[in-house]
Amino acid sequence: MTARRIRRIITAISAIALVFTSASLSPAKADSLPFYAAPNKVVNESTVGIQMFLYPWTSIASECTNVLGPSGIDWVQISPPQEHIRGDQWWVHYQPVSYKLESRLGTRAEFAAMVQACNKAGVMIIADAVINHMANSGGTGWAGSDFSKYDYPGLYNEDDFHGTMSMDEPRYCDSNIENYDEVWETTSCMLGGLPDLATEKESVRNKIAAYLNDMISLGVAGFRVDAAKHIGAVDLKAIVNKLNPVNGRQPIIMSEVIGGGGTNAPFVEFGYGWAWSMPDLLASSLAQQGLRISQTEDWNIGFNGSSKTITMVSNHDTEHHGPTSLAYWEGKKYQLAHIFMLATKFGIPEIYTGYSFSDEGYGPNTDPNTGKVLPAKCPTTQTVPSTITKEGVYTCVQRWKAIQGMIAWRDAAGTAKQTRSYYTKYAFGKIAQFNRGTNFIAMNPTTTSQKATVKTWMTAGSYCDVISGGKAPKKTKSTCVGTKIVVNKLGQAVVTVPSMSAIAFGAFTKLP
Repeated sequence: MTARRIRRIITAISAIALVFTSASLSPAKADSLPFYAAPNKVVNESTVGIQMFLYPWTSIASECTNVLGPSGIDWVQISPPQEHIRGDQWWVHYQPVSYKLESRLGTRAEFAAMVQACNKAGVMIIADAVINHMANSGGTGWAGSDFSKYDYPGLYNEDDFHGTMSMDEPRYCDSNIENYDEVWETTSCMLGGLPDLATEKESVRNKIAAYLNDMISLGVAGFRVDAAKHIGAVDLKAIVNKLNPVNGRQPIIMSEVIGGGGTNAPFVEFGYGWAWSMPDLLASSLAQQGLRISQTEDWNIGFNGSSKTITMVSNHDTEHHGPTSLAYWEGKKYQLAHIFMLATKFGIPEIYTGYSFSDEGYGPNTDPNTGKVLPAKCPTTQTVPSTITKEGVYTCVQRWKAIQGMIAWRDAAGTAKQTRSYYTKYAFGKIAQFNRGTNFIAMNPTTTSQKATVKTWMTAGSYCDVISGGKAPKKTKSTCVGTKIVVNKLGQAVVTVPSMSAIAFGAFTKLP
């Protein structure tokens, strides 16, 4: 049993048994229900997260309890929780109107209940924090707050924005960013017309920190900082320094900084960055029916260190703005990319799940009377669907049997290195395969199912495949939920690897 699995068991027992004393409660909750603090976890290469894009709070609460926690997901990145402009598009959530925790995704009470449910299930909440700018318009926000582009009564006024501050201020800029490689311009000018907050000002930093600390008081473990590149590492670190600790440590900070390792370097000094080129790298590789990047561990050249890099197949930006990137409509190819991400040693994997759409601006389905996002309804099947065509339907990747199986596979692999990597020609194409500790995986990136005799380096015996069998692939002492693989005394196995899929097993799936 791995150390990570032991920690999960302890976390689950603690979540059920632990009732905090009133001294542990935030003042608002001292006389209410038991308060579950953020799970005492550190984001590292042994953990797995998921971005659940525009899932409402009630649905995430249910998923944490019934799916994410039991599946071994360590954190869930949620969408921005603050009040936003009105509209049906997904991007309205990225135009704040106030820092009230009221949005199309749910009320403050529903947000707090979601955080508590996830904490109890051992799943940390990473909230998407939109703190670089406010809204590029005027009117009345979702929760009734009146505003204009540079005036948010009770929060910000013209002195708090680079575009309307005094012209003799060093960060004054009333135009859009044109050169995204120039630091002063990217941190002072407007991103697509959005009013840029003067985050160098102490008063602005204090208001942002108060908003984030409010969420921390409800049990949030950390933040995905939207447009962190446009805040700048210096200003963001100053804000982070004002945040209350979580489990005696700085809250988890994941900075959205589009670019390679050099661009992300100042931000990963106090947090994590994403492997931004990974979606295109995977898309290009799979389009050529290859997975050569699995042959070695140096495919990640240009990223930050493994312990600081969050790997991804897709996110809400690449899905809505990147037609060449991988997304749910790629079906099995999309799933295989996730399988590879969860199998490889490099990085900290974050699964992505969103909703279907025919127009990149569309949001998920909403209640016609209230405008709130409707609860997520996941398909009954636990396998990757051949097509997802209905508008606004959640993809529910977290429930796919192969994804849950690969989380268990990665858990069993622990910190083991990737070894014995091969990219071997067989009858109809090539199969990529490697070991990690006492685990083996073979991936078929071609469009034809392949039968082959593979060298697994595993001990002789029968094993259950996690791709077809899921997180608990052993049905009985002698049978598997999915495919059974027999390894001979030479460590060889005759396997059939389905097209755009894989087989994966390990000592933890061996039958007696």
